Amino acid sequence: MMVIALLVLALGWQGSSVQAQIVTVGFEVISTHLSAENIATGEEQLWLDVIHHSGDSYATFKFYNVGLLPCSITDIYIDDDQLSSLDSLLYIIDSDDPVGGPYGHPDVDFSIGAAPGQLPDKQLADPPFVATRQFNMDADPPPYSRGINPGEWLGAVYSIGADKTVFDIEQEILAGELRFGYHVQGFGDGDSASFINTPEPASILLLGLGTLALLRKRRFC
Repeated sequence: MMVIALLVLALGWQGSSVQAQIVTVGFEVISTHLSAENIATGEEQLWLDVIHHSGDSYATFKFYNVGLLPCSITDIYIDDDQLSSLDSLLYIIDSDDPVGGPYGHPDVDFSIGAAPGQLPDKQLADPPFVATRQFNMDADPPPYSRGINPGEWLGAVYSIGADKTVFDIEQEILAGELRFGYHVQGFGDGDSASFINTPEPASILLLGLGTLALLRKRRFC
């Protein structure tokens, strides 16, 4: 079952004490050939955080893979339904970090653009998933090795369109107007499949400073 949790907590970006908000999104399979074991692996291990601070003119996405079972996110697609809230992909946070950071996961390396240009099995989504090409990303060769494997993550920073805020992006995610697709390879039996987020009513938790230590593992380094 895909779960969306809206977490309001004191979480600093790059060590800042400024309050941040996190929207956490889970994923469900759309490919029909995958085994029950691989479906469970993907739906339990694949996640996305949208992180922002009050007043931000950009949104930071964290794509990640938790758990122990083999699978690797090798392509990331965005279907923005021709909305203007997401303006452009500014930069990727991965192993090719600029001097001074922000620093990404050392084993993950992605580039802007993806091949194929559309999410495999996109027609099986409801409605069909149509990727916006300028927002797509994929792992550099070899893709399974440089993709997002268990315990790894990728960051991406997006600018927001004029007269829009990151709260518009959050509402579009919850309304299903802004969708994310993962093409996942390297399951234990060698299979691959596509997953997309499916919005559900948000579960809202207010967390105090005492909870911050428990969530530090979800922070960017």
